[in-house]
Amino acid sequence: MTLSLVVEIVVAVLLVITLSISLVLNRRLGNLRANQDEMRRLIADFDKALIKARQGMNELKAASAAADTAHEENLKQARALRDELSFMIETADRLADRLAGEAANTRAVRQQQAVPERKPDMAKAPVTPFRKPVAAAGSAAQDFKLEPRSEAERELLMALRQTR
Repeated sequence: MTLSLVVEIVVAVLLVITLSISLVLNRRLGNLRANQDEMRRLIADFDKALIKARQGMNELKAASAAADTAHEENLKQARALRDELSFMIETADRLADRLAGEAANTRAVRQQQAVPERKPDMAKAPVTPFRKPVAAAGSAAQDFKLEPRSEAERELLMALRQTR
């Protein structure tokens, strides 16, 4: 074998390898061209999804701002109610203190007027109904009518008795 024949065989083998590689590349490029339309469609769908996501984010931001505004309004109303309730509680506390003071003064006056040997135990005394004077028809004398006390009045009286 001559050197030129060996060189031609090597060149022929290299040409066959090049031809097979070019056929594989041609097939892959054909697949890529065939899938190019599908890729464009996928990219277009992805773009639409991205636009919808941006719109959703903008709507979410707007809803969040509206909810924040509504929450602030509710918070302002709650603070105003809290302040009003605090004022009412302070007023009620002052009135309760004043009532307790007046009850203590009345109790002291009654104890001074009471007979010394007869001193009722106020903690064990039953709750009696309030007697309201009612003028009798045709007479100057006053009659007393029994009026039942409400639950709140009974509880207040019991609380006042326990503070003695």
